[in-house]
Amino acid sequence: MSKQLYDLDYLDLESAKQRIRELEDKLAWETRLLRAIKDNFDVAVYAKDLEGRKILTNRVDLENQGLTDESQVLGKTDFDLFPRHIAEQFWRDDSTVLKQGKSIINREELLVEKATGKERWLRTSKLPIHDESGQVIGLVGFGQDITLEKQLERENVEAATRIKEQEDAVEEMISELGKIPENIGKLVNAITYIARQTKMVSINATIEAARLGDLGRGFEVVAEEVGQLSDRSSEAATQVRDAIAEVETLVTKILEVWKTRNGAHK
Repeated sequence: MSKQLYDLDYLDLESAKQRIRELEDKLAWETRLLRAIKDNFDVAVYAKDLEGRKILTNRVDLENQGLTDESQVLGKTDFDLFPRHIAEQFWRDDSTVLKQGKSIINREELLVEKATGKERWLRTSKLPIHDESGQVIGLVGFGQDITLEKQLERENVEAATRIKEQEDAVEEMISELGKIPENIGKLVNAITYIARQTKMVSINATIEAARLGDLGRGFEVVAEEVGQLSDRSSEAATQVRDAIAEVETLVTKILEVWKTRNGAHK
C-alpha cells in the first residue's frame, strides 16, 4: 500500500473515531439532561415499550407505587405492579397510544398500590414515541398527583349535601312555624266560644237567682264568679290574638328572608 493511501485510511479512521467520540459525548450529555429533568420533575414521568413494559421511571413515579428503586419497576408491566382491574384500565389507554398512535391528555386515573391498597388519584397524559420512519415504538407518560384535589372535591360534595339536608330541615321547621299561629288561633276561638257560653250560663244563673230571691243568693254568688271568669277568659283571648298577630308578622318576615336567601343561592 502506498504511503498516500495509508495516510488517507489513517485520516478516515481518526475522523470516524472523533465522530464517534462526539456522538458519545452528545449521548452522554442528553442522558444526563434527561435524568436531571425526570428526577427533578415534580410529576411522575415514565416510558413504556410496545409490550407495555416500563423502560423509564422517575422518583415520583416510584413513590406513587410505594416503591423506592428502579429495579422494582423496569422491565415490568402494570399487571406486575397493580391490581388486575387497575392494570386493565391502564392497558386500555396504553393500547390507544401504542396501537393507534393517539395521545391521551389529562385523564384522571385511580392508582392503587398492590402491596398496601393505598389509593392515589393522578391526572395523566400519555403520548406516543415515534422512530425516524414515524412508527410508534413506545409511549411516554406524565402523571400529576391530584389526590388532595379529589379529597377536597369529595369533602365539598359531602359538605354541600349536609348543608342541603340542614336547609331542608330548617325549611320544614319554618313551614311548621307558619302553622303555629293558625293552630293557636283555633285554640283561642275555642276559648272565646267557651267564654261566651260561660257568660250565657252566668246570665241565666243570675236571672234564676233573682227569681228565687233569698233562696237563690248563693246561686247568685256563683253566677257572679262564673261571669267574672268568662270576662277574664275573653280578655285573655283578646291578648292572645294580639300576640298571634305579632307572631304572624314575624313568621312572614322569616319566610320572606328565607325565600330571598334561597333564591340568591340558586
